[in-house]
Amino acid sequence: MKNLLLLILTFSCLYLQAQMPKKRLSKPGSVSGKVIDKVTNESLPYVNIVVKDAANEIITGAITNDNGIFNIKNLPEGNSIVEVQFIGYKTVKKPISIQKDNRKINLGTIALQEDATTLDEVEIRAETSTVTQKIDRKVINVGKDLTAAGATASELLNNVQSVSVDSQTGNISLRGNENVRV
Repeated sequence: MKNLLLLILTFSCLYLQAQMPKKRLSKPGSVSGKVIDKVTNESLPYVNIVVKDAANEIITGAITNDNGIFNIKNLPEGNSIVEVQFIGYKTVKKPISIQKDNRKINLGTIALQEDATTLDEVEIRAETSTVTQKIDRKVINVGKDLTAAGATASELLNNVQSVSVDSQTGNISLRGNENVRV
């Protein structure tokens, strides 16, 4: 009876141990480095560091500190790509491989180059204003006005500031004064 009890106790302990979750035996890897400006050699703070897998899916990421230094931990084993991205600079991609014998990868100093583009020429054309104030009158030129396309004279006058046209009688008034000549 004693042996039977010992045998049942042993099997129940083995069964309970088999049901417990297994701890991860593999240690995660890490990658570190420093980001600087290529021209001035100054460190760049708040640069985005993105780690992607072989299928170009984002695994994790971080940003650099005030000194331009970054350290990303808990990376899985295998091949990955580290992208260094910052506004106004070209994106730098570095392939890394985290293996059992090489878990801590130091990318060293990464120099980012400015991404400058030259714009085409800009052409400026001067045009006269649509409203010209003279001594005894106000002249409104609707020739190049975009709102004048396909409009009637009363619709054009409704678009002019401080001019109103009565839609029933057709009377024109300027700031409420009907003593206006067109």
